[in-house]
Amino acid sequence: MLPVGEDAIIPIKTHDYLQIFSLTLKLAVPAAYFWLTMFYCVFHSYLNLWAELTSFADRRFYSDWWNANDLGEYWRKWNQPIHNFLIRHVYYPSRRKGIPQTYCLMITFTLSAAFHEYILAGIIGRVNGVGFNLMMVNIPAMFLQRYLKNTVSGTLNNILFWLCYIILGQPLGILYSYY
Repeated sequence: MLPVGEDAIIPIKTHDYLQIFSLTLKLAVPAAYFWLTMFYCVFHSYLNLWAELTSFADRRFYSDWWNANDLGEYWRKWNQPIHNFLIRHVYYPSRRKGIPQTYCLMITFTLSAAFHEYILAGIIGRVNGVGFNLMMVNIPAMFLQRYLKNTVSGTLNNILFWLCYIILGQPLGILYSYY
């Protein structure tokens, strides 16, 4: 994955979108394997190990995110502890203050995006806005998928989720983190 990321620096700087798309496809399978491996290691193995050692009773660290019909459902199922924290400490207090639901969603995602950028900055050693911007793209994408859910089948929405987020989104985020 590292050579592909390094090869992407020049096409990203020169806006060679065909080359970027080609490198994204080249990185799609290894990125998916890496992402799924990290999911298994963190959410299934590491967190359950600590839950066992500390006798933590609630072991629902994730739900069936792979069956998500849209991004909103995915974000509710993917990381249960963080989702519950954000809902309890950001979304609901904002709603109680009378802030409209859409703005509460934006506030919650903005905070989540800031933390994603913080984590990515720790990994790559610099702040470049990739983690933040890719998280913020989820807001209009969720509204689009909510609209599509009423007009097309849930299966098509699930295919769009897997294609745009898992297959193309993850490797594209990896490529742009090199920039």
